[in-house]
Amino acid sequence: MLELFVTSVQSALPLCLAVAILLASRAYSPKERRTTARITTAVGGAGLAAAAVVAWLRLNTTFIDVPTFNAYVGPVMFAAVTVFLVAVWIFGGRDLHDIDQSRRHRFLAVTSQAGLATTSVFYGFTYFFDISGIVPMGSSLLDTESLLRLAGYALGTVLVIVASWGYVISAARVPSYLRSAITTIVFAAMILPRAILLYQQFATRRIVPRSALVFDWVLWIQKHEAATQLALAVLIAVPGIVALWTHPRGRLGNPAQVRLRKADQISRRKFLALSVAGSVVFVAALTEGKRRAEYVPELSAIEPSEIEGDSVTVSRELVSDGHLHRFAYRSTGNVEVRFIVIKKNEIAFGTGLDACEICGDSGYYEDKGKVICKRCGVMMNIQTIGFEGGCNPIPIAYEMSAEKLSFSVAELESHANVFEK
Repeated sequence: MLELFVTSVQSALPLCLAVAILLASRAYSPKERRTTARITTAVGGAGLAAAAVVAWLRLNTTFIDVPTFNAYVGPVMFAAVTVFLVAVWIFGGRDLHDIDQSRRHRFLAVTSQAGLATTSVFYGFTYFFDISGIVPMGSSLLDTESLLRLAGYALGTVLVIVASWGYVISAARVPSYLRSAITTIVFAAMILPRAILLYQQFATRRIVPRSALVFDWVLWIQKHEAATQLALAVLIAVPGIVALWTHPRGRLGNPAQVRLRKADQISRRKFLALSVAGSVVFVAALTEGKRRAEYVPELSAIEPSEIEGDSVTVSRELVSDGHLHRFAYRSTGNVEVRFIVIKKNEIAFGTGLDACEICGDSGYYEDKGKVICKRCGVMMNIQTIGFEGGCNPIPIAYEMSAEKLSFSVAELESHANVFEK
């Protein structure tokens, strides 16, 4: 669940933040509000639908190549956003919602819609592509693990949408020159790293000249990818802070105006709290959450066993503590055949190879009393270890005496191919 929550935040944050910026920068007169909302919904919906289709084709066919997708869609998106930023600065200090809309208003409206369409496709592709990680290999959507992953992905998405909504409301209350500056900084943080990587991709294909400086930037971006993600997590709170800092001041003689101003200040504080809380959650998810989600535990050490005739034996006392134990047999072909043992109850042990038919020889580890597949993270039901099916270890037979568990050398030899590299 945590892994998919972090993945959702990583992919939804640039998408929703781009959409939030463009929504906050639309220009329209009060009487055109509904029309503009319909156009925005249609444009954004079409962009997301196109992104979902492309992601589906990438996952299920060979028609879509990610570098090629980036090469075609990326420059279009960069151009649309650049024109939009030019429009933002040309618009200057004018009211976005003047009753009389000028050509500059219209220019900003059109460029914001163009930016919405292209960013929805570009960033939406990554978001929909990452949905494929919800269902682990060999599972279905209705499995418990899949449902937990779905819950994590949905939770991350909802939190990003809520924080982005706060961004839209707060940005509308920020002075125009500051809003333009914030818009430029946020888009620069999102787009410049992608643009530099795309330039390097074109340079590799010899479409554009190579640049040692750009190559150094690429290395820096790859090394500090987490920093660019954290920048977005922090920047999403900036409009809320600026909106509260720049709230209207001065004396008002009309009690009604005083009440309106007080209500506005309370609203600004609430959206500031919302944006800061969202920023803190995203920073935590992209730092500590990501560290925990990407933590890959080491397999436990191989424990001692003995070869006695046609059997490999292990101490029954050693494996009777209820914890996972790992052993190995060196085959005649010099292949290390690993197998595991765990006590299930007073009269039975769960035994199997340290591998399964789905994930191969990645192995299993124990965490808080649970036996977990290292590759896919699925938790085993200890009582089913020793039986075939799912991600269970490939079962092997054993014989039990008062002091030992014995495993057939011939059976272990027959499984050597599972561990051959």
